[in-house]
Amino acid sequence: MQDHPILHRDVRSGARKSRLPALLAALILALAALVVPGTASAATGDVGVQGPSHSGTGTPTGTKRATSTLWFNDGTWWGVLWDTSSLSFHIFRFNSATNSWADTGVVAETRANTHHDVLWDGTTLFVASYRFVNDGLPAEPNFPTTLRRYSYDAGTKKYTSLGSSTINNYKVEVLTIDKDSTGRLWATWQQGNRIWLNVTGTDGQTWGTPFQHPSSMSNVSVDDTSAVIAFGPGKMGVMWSRQVGDATDGMYWSYHTDGASSTAWSTPVAAVSGLRSGDDHMNLKWLDSSGGRVFAAVKTSFTSSAQPLIQLLALSGTTWAAHTIAPVSECPNRVIVLVDESTQMLRTFATYPKPSGTTNAGVCTSSGGAIYEKSTPLDNINFTSAKTARIVDADQYVHNVTSTKQNLNSAARGTANSGLLVLADVNATSRYWHYFDPSTGGGTSDTTAPTVTGTTPASGATGVAVTTNVTGTFSEAMNGSTITSSTFTLQAGTTTVPATVTYSSTGNVATLNPSADLAAGTTYTATIKGGSSGVKDAAGNALASDKTWTFTTASAGGGGTQTVTLTATADSYVNSGATGTNYGAGTTLAVDNSPVEVAYLKFDLSPYAGRTLQSATLKLQSAANASTGKQNVKLVADDSWTEGGITYNNRPALGTVLGTLGPTAINTGYSVPLAVSGLAGEPGQQLSLGIDTASTDGLTLNSKEAGSTAAPQLVLTFN
Repeated sequence: MQDHPILHRDVRSGARKSRLPALLAALILALAALVVPGTASAATGDVGVQGPSHSGTGTPTGTKRATSTLWFNDGTWWGVLWDTSSLSFHIFRFNSATNSWADTGVVAETRANTHHDVLWDGTTLFVASYRFVNDGLPAEPNFPTTLRRYSYDAGTKKYTSLGSSTINNYKVEVLTIDKDSTGRLWATWQQGNRIWLNVTGTDGQTWGTPFQHPSSMSNVSVDDTSAVIAFGPGKMGVMWSRQVGDATDGMYWSYHTDGASSTAWSTPVAAVSGLRSGDDHMNLKWLDSSGGRVFAAVKTSFTSSAQPLIQLLALSGTTWAAHTIAPVSECPNRVIVLVDESTQMLRTFATYPKPSGTTNAGVCTSSGGAIYEKSTPLDNINFTSAKTARIVDADQYVHNVTSTKQNLNSAARGTANSGLLVLADVNATSRYWHYFDPSTGGGTSDTTAPTVTGTTPASGATGVAVTTNVTGTFSEAMNGSTITSSTFTLQAGTTTVPATVTYSSTGNVATLNPSADLAAGTTYTATIKGGSSGVKDAAGNALASDKTWTFTTASAGGGGTQTVTLTATADSYVNSGATGTNYGAGTTLAVDNSPVEVAYLKFDLSPYAGRTLQSATLKLQSAANASTGKQNVKLVADDSWTEGGITYNNRPALGTVLGTLGPTAINTGYSVPLAVSGLAGEPGQQLSLGIDTASTDGLTLNSKEAGSTAAPQLVLTFN
């Protein structure tokens, strides 16, 4: 599919600001038979490094992002790049010291206008090369896809051909390969509106007869594509897009167990589904050390500005969750994802509009733009931080970023100290461009100190149960090793309460569990230590200063009433227009009926087992959107949902109405009395609430991520 359905402008800028004279260029080309250095760009506003020319072939880094043209081996980055002298693709070596490419002279493909998917398995290099059809065109017969194999000599640092074989006989839009644990190589592509596969014997070179995926859900449109990935242990997965124009649209996933019959594939499941939820861009990675965790950077076909246009789909076990990388309003496309194992970070790269100060700055077009990075910790996937420009040609469009199938900085996978390398294309000038990050620290630019966004008990709370735990919620993923009984303490006066301190990356919550019940009628001071010896986030930034708050426990005897204020421990919302998307990391909650948007809240009532509830009030604060309609607060019986996992597809059912909110104004606090009769059995366990509406005048509420003063709270009075 086109990169975005509303993008049809193809705005081209003029020639580059400076060019070598034709005679000098011809001389350099004649002398550069083997060494083609990258040329650091000098134009104001350029970011990254301009590399060799690819004049004579088009879109050499591919177009739909499923393929990879780079790999890391023997302490060095390598790539399949075009050689303008021989007019063929060669294996190039990257020189990190000079930030440039050198041609090794080893031929990888003799045909121009081919795309490539490259796999290095630690011993053998596999290069799949295919002639490609343009977007939306059917596969064409009599154009063989070739697999070439190479050995590597560490002494000479050269690759030697081991021969070639034919995967299929079609020109296709995208074809990818991967290798399973038995040594069999798999390939997939779309042909004749079906998802096709082929597989070798255990020799990794003798291909069988291509076959269709056996599921009827692999009957797709002419614009759909697929990709394979080995994950584990002992499985080969295939993902494909489905864009047939109905509710079955989406991104589908099926897997094959290594050693089983070639056609024995699992029943497909939708990683995301719903009209316009799929598109033909995808890039897959497997977190090697985690077993079943697979990540897919994908594109949707949504057109509303707030809907996700590129997403990160995460498989854990058998469950897929969707996380927005960037919405339609940011105009992203052609996304890839890389896993940095050393820092446990996911790093995504995609084309976005060009930055200010460059030609065609901010223009949203399918012709390209600039390459930006957005990254997130693996254990708390959240792409809300700002993107960072990585490749910018100030006066031309950059597009089609690619990298490697391998995970970065992984000793187990042969990429120790690899850093990161991504390669892109400036079609107007027929130039490669690249960005190299030599660090093993994830390459993030996170210098923002974490903050404490919420606490339980709340600061100043009274009548707190003596059995309570104390928690602090952080604004971002933390380094759990810095959260200890030395950096998170509880005191009565000057006496420290013995306690166990733990940290959960789900919700970024630190919990202090006292070794014994607290004293009744006593004021306690909780402290989370800041500064260089205090708690730190995943990037090493310290909490700027100590976070200190006090609360008072209920008096002994229990003869009077006790009022407690609880902050939501989890909150999110779901959207019928993006049925597989999770919004748990956002700072707002949406409630609407077109599309259907339902907010979910969770509170911890476990310390209040056996108590009799006298009154309950839900405190909410509206955000930028108010509503003339009314919203219903309802009981949710199923408490198994999680903030980072709930989507419209797996949302729990709503129960009886407990209270009503609205009409509302923007940025205003509201107290909603709740029916005590509906909550009688909730003390002593988790309490989940849902908020829905019949109104199409949507309301946004602040979530707990908006800060402790704006977070949803529940005020309970017990006798």
